[in-house]
Amino acid sequence: MQRKIVAGVVQMQAFSFELEKNLKLALDLASQAYEQGAQLVVFPELFDSGYCVHTKDAELASHLESLSSPTLQKMHAFAKQTGVVLVGCGIEKEGGGLYDSAYIISKEGLVGKYRKIYLWGDEVDRFERGENYPVFEINLGGVKVKIGLQICYEVGFPEGSRALALQGAEVLIFSAAFSQRRGYAWDLGSRARALENGAFVLASNRSGSEEHPYSKANLEFAGRSKIINPMGSVVCEAQSFNEVLVAELNLDMVADQRKEIPYLRDLGLVQSLKTHAS
Repeated sequence: MQRKIVAGVVQMQAFSFELEKNLKLALDLASQAYEQGAQLVVFPELFDSGYCVHTKDAELASHLESLSSPTLQKMHAFAKQTGVVLVGCGIEKEGGGLYDSAYIISKEGLVGKYRKIYLWGDEVDRFERGENYPVFEINLGGVKVKIGLQICYEVGFPEGSRALALQGAEVLIFSAAFSQRRGYAWDLGSRARALENGAFVLASNRSGSEEHPYSKANLEFAGRSKIINPMGSVVCEAQSFNEVLVAELNLDMVADQRKEIPYLRDLGLVQSLKTHAS
């Protein structure tokens, strides 16, 4: 029997500091994905707060484990009502630190989280770095699938996706606020991460623009959210400011592609040879 799931990727225009407005839009798009059969839905980076919110990062942050913020409570309610697993990305607070964190919410609550390791530009002044590459197993309609999370700029660091794939991740998820100026890197990097790991990539990006609070320059987002198969081919790509992509993923393609071009197998073989040689 084939292992198949249906995934949704949200592309949306979020507005700085507009938590309620942004969350409503995100969940409206998630509802559209659910109506099309999606069992898993991915949101962009900092989709609820907006990206250019440097002056109020701490005020807009959530404590993920407690699910105490309005964003997390409403996402959990949506997951309980529909059975959809949601992947969000927001500002996390723990102790005295702030993190740019992707997280998974199911009807049971928080499944797990990933903290961004490779921080872009002035993010190094806003957030602490994560330290680990966790892989999570989720159950979608009786199909167990292993997923790994990455965030935005990290699409250009193959080491992170490779670490996840070597732990068994079949689906690599990127939540992003990737700029229009560097959209070429988003396009190429997302496809490369799929091909070299023989994995599906769900790449959710922001659209529209926000004003940087200090420079007052407009940051234009690239959009071009995608679902990519393990051969690196784009299954579908978003064209509108606010849009949801939905596609069926045949997870058997992951094992087939990893046999067709055995990057992961031969990487392990060479590493083993080096170990024995030393």
